[in-house]
Amino acid sequence: MRRALTIAAAALLLVAIGAVQRLQPNGDRMYRPIASTGTVGQEVRTLPYSIRVDQVDAARELRLKGFLDIVERKSTKGVWVVVELTATATNQQVRLGDVTLRAANGSLYAATDRFQGFDSVNLEAGIPAAGWIAFELPPEAVKGAVLWITGARYASFHRLNGALGPAAEIELGLTGITAQTITIAKEGT
Repeated sequence: MRRALTIAAAALLLVAIGAVQRLQPNGDRMYRPIASTGTVGQEVRTLPYSIRVDQVDAARELRLKGFLDIVERKSTKGVWVVVELTATATNQQVRLGDVTLRAANGSLYAATDRFQGFDSVNLEAGIPAAGWIAFELPPEAVKGAVLWITGARYASFHRLNGALGPAAEIELGLTGITAQTITIAKEGT
């Protein structure tokens, strides 16, 4: 009888250890930014700014319309995802920071650096600004992609966001390619 109780207690202890391990968040989850969430068309408010995704398109071809309506074609081996958004700084001048798309499988894709997008624009307090950010994704990463914005860049160096800083997480509602071609105006044209 005593041996059966010892075995039962050991089994119960193993189940308890397994439950604690499953319930305890891992380091990535414990220290990730605190996200405000939303969907396309909703205003998402965080400490440094508010953001609204106005439109999202995915296409195989991207055309940049520049000065004197000169069109420059940008090719990719995957799919272009273009996010048009409006953002307003809350209290002081700030940039969006790290802008990524998170695919349904958890892969992260940074905004393209092949040309300048809205992620490099200074936002002034109380003045809405609109622009676009482009991403190059493999076709299988488009469905279910989520816009993830963290690490706001303040104009003053004394203000830094740590691991638990604010973030914006916006469901884009993409199910695949939505257009054949996306045409956007270059900054300053």
